[in-house]
Amino acid sequence: MRAYYEVEEAALNSWPALQTSSCSGWLVKTNRGYTKRSNSVQPLAHIEADKERLQQKIERCEEIYNRSGQPAIFKITPFTEPAELDAVLAKRGYEIADPSHVMVASIGRLSPQDASGDVLSSGEPTAAWLQLLDEWGGCGEEALRITSLMFEASQQPRQFAVLHAEGRPVTLGLAVLDGLQIGFYDLLTAPDCRGRGYAGKLIRHLLSWGKENGADHAYLQVVSGNKPAESLYARLGFKEAYPYWYRVQKS
Repeated sequence: MRAYYEVEEAALNSWPALQTSSCSGWLVKTNRGYTKRSNSVQPLAHIEADKERLQQKIERCEEIYNRSGQPAIFKITPFTEPAELDAVLAKRGYEIADPSHVMVASIGRLSPQDASGDVLSSGEPTAAWLQLLDEWGGCGEEALRITSLMFEASQQPRQFAVLHAEGRPVTLGLAVLDGLQIGFYDLLTAPDCRGRGYAGKLIRHLLSWGKENGADHAYLQVVSGNKPAESLYARLGFKEAYPYWYRVQKS
């Protein structure tokens, strides 16, 4: 399981936040409320050993989020430190949200393809990409503005891509490169175009981009129980690596 630690680090690096602070080894990400990925504590290192200090550390994180009117959120993975954090948060009344899992694949075992004639991509989120994200994902104007701000300061190589077919955009997605890892985010298909293989085609195109830029492994994150997505990714060659979930402070 520890072999997947670098995947978790890549995911942490690839989805930025407007502000990140440190709390005795934990990273505290705040992003004006948009996405739990960017508004949660990433407890990948724990400096303080005793339980009393752990409670104080949690309270310090709570203060950071509560000052901005948000509940404190912790991302729980197999790499969480200390290991008892999930149980401690449960005793404090924190509730589980968005149980998910990470799927991984070796690019050498996948089938990248060049679909450059059908895909429009950019290193920055274009107005057209953001409009489709809102249309298909229901993000809202403020979330789109935050998305643009998030990636303005990020130096990670990435591709905001839209696949066109039948004379129209049908699928969008984001690929971010971190070292040898390429991660996929915001994979969405137009509601009336689902089940036609468009998402798989876009992923394979982005895999080609990743391979050309030095990636040898790929990962993505899927909410547990999303059977269509799980089946698609499995057909492409991804396998389940490890679970994760969020603990959200009870209001």
